[in-house]
Amino acid sequence: MWSLKVLLPFATIAILWQAASLFFPPYLFPGLQLIFANVVKILTTWDLLSGGLITWGRLIMAVAVALVIGIPIGLAMGLSRGVDDFVRPIVKFIMGVPALNWVIIVVIWFSNVELRIAVVLIMLCVPITVFCVYDGVRSIDRKLTDMVQSFGANRMQTIRLLLWPYVKASAFTATKLNVGNAVRTVIVAELVGAPFGIGRELDLAKNVFDMPMVLAWTLIMVGMAFVMTLVIEQTEHVVLRWRGSNHGRD
Repeated sequence: MWSLKVLLPFATIAILWQAASLFFPPYLFPGLQLIFANVVKILTTWDLLSGGLITWGRLIMAVAVALVIGIPIGLAMGLSRGVDDFVRPIVKFIMGVPALNWVIIVVIWFSNVELRIAVVLIMLCVPITVFCVYDGVRSIDRKLTDMVQSFGANRMQTIRLLLWPYVKASAFTATKLNVGNAVRTVIVAELVGAPFGIGRELDLAKNVFDMPMVLAWTLIMVGMAFVMTLVIEQTEHVVLRWRGSNHGRD
């Protein structure tokens, strides 16, 4: 029943799309058979598939680096009011800069395409990690902190025994958010001079009004995000198994 509820909306959209394809030209509403034929073409043509894998590698790199940078910053902000007061405005400022602005900035700053893409993705993913970890630290009940310290725990032991479990939970939340954020952003970053990747392929398809290929790449990217999110959720269940599968539910 649950699977039917999930599939029903997508089946409805597919039926409506296929009906629209009967009345509109393929460059507006291509039939589902054309879209899936292009998906098969991507998956069976190495030049196309390698571009998709390159983009996927960039996504994984950005999400991983955002964790490495964002967790210590968020932890420091949560533990120190002075660090919080100093760093929070900077992180908010970075978060407020639109993705397109970062693309323009890195084009001027850097000549290396991979560095441009990496900086754009990291700038957009790190603030999410920082604030998720920060909120996780700040959500800890003060009574728990006092109890741990009453048993003689020093600063590092308090972090390891009490804060780190909360930080891990927040880090998983940040990672899942960053997957969607990075997927939406990587194409914009790749459109500026990337010789390989889905952004370049979409640009080529756009130039010839190849809507079936555009939609095929869109489905591929949604699939990437789904697989990454699924892996993260499965890892979360293992790492945070102490919470239980029904944690927080009635």
